[in-house]
Amino acid sequence: MNNSSEKISIFEFMLLIVLFEIGTAIVVIRGADAKQNAWLAVIIATMFGIMLFSMYFKSFLWKEGSLYEILIACFGKKIGKVFSSVYTVYFIYLASRGLRDFTELLVSVVLPQTPIEFSSILFMTVSAYTLYLGFEVFSRTTVIFAPYIFVLLGAVTLFLWVNKSIDLTNLQPILGDGITPVFKAIFPDLLTFPFGELIVFTIILPQVVNVKKKFRHILLAIYTSGLIITVTIILNVSVLSESGYLRANFPLLSSAREISIANFLERIDAFVVFIVMLGVFTKVSIFLYCALKGLEAIYQQPYRYFAFPISMLSATFSVLIAFSLNEHLREGLDIIPYYLNIPLQIGLPLLMFAILLYKSKRGEGAKSEKNSKNVQKNRSKENEASS
Repeated sequence: MNNSSEKISIFEFMLLIVLFEIGTAIVVIRGADAKQNAWLAVIIATMFGIMLFSMYFKSFLWKEGSLYEILIACFGKKIGKVFSSVYTVYFIYLASRGLRDFTELLVSVVLPQTPIEFSSILFMTVSAYTLYLGFEVFSRTTVIFAPYIFVLLGAVTLFLWVNKSIDLTNLQPILGDGITPVFKAIFPDLLTFPFGELIVFTIILPQVVNVKKKFRHILLAIYTSGLIITVTIILNVSVLSESGYLRANFPLLSSAREISIANFLERIDAFVVFIVMLGVFTKVSIFLYCALKGLEAIYQQPYRYFAFPISMLSATFSVLIAFSLNEHLREGLDIIPYYLNIPLQIGLPLLMFAILLYKSKRGEGAKSEKNSKNVQKNRSKENEASS
């Protein structure tokens, strides 16, 4: 696959990572098992997420190709295409789940009388059109959106502080039940969502200019996203208390509803919806794009041909995957991490890493042996010439 026609800068790539990670992670409850220590669980999960992405990046450096090319290099053309198909369907499914998170928030706050099907189709139409114009267009659109997300998040935090709704004592006791609940929240929940989902960026890596020398920049983006999620959880627990945080389907929205300044500035639900909309747009579009690149790899046709049909398929899946919000959230906590995320985010990438490591060692050994033979051959020629 030739990605040379669509290149993005490392700055754009970093913004994509940050917005992708916080896209839905700041919407739904995270680290519920750790209760008031959920923020601590996110910090530790960020460290594990960095280790996981380091494995992805090392595999990319060995093969210098996208995830689909690495699969073919490790398992051969036939099996590699089978695994590529699995990841393509997986990314479409994750795009549908991210879309469902947003549409559930939308119909519960802004458009309660609007059918969820209409919101899903309209959202995916915009996403598909942006990707049809090209990944560079989408990336630059994200750069325009990013300041609004950060400014509005900062505004919500400032308003809650001015409103005196933040009570840091709600974070106590720290590790009152020991470290076990924290690690229970990390694996597999927080590790696979959102940090394990970074595997999708192995498909975009070949399109980043001079990416081999920018690994520290990528780590900074992951650190930043983990920090934003951590601060958001601290904010939510401080405002809602432990029990309120665990009961809320959308904690950030519940926190924002506590804002009431001088009986004038209140009910800023639209701020939260706008933040979520931009974040989810980035996340869903990245999943959709990487699924399209999978179809391009399998069928050897430009990914733009598939943009609108696959986007409509994803919109349909977002409605059909669950009958209610509670069922949707339960699937995301009890089923998806164990049966999809762990095998596809950790298991198979770990196997690919081991195969590439073995091949690289074997290649280095063969190269060393060849060099040794050449040296011996040259020495024998020198001895013959001297005699």
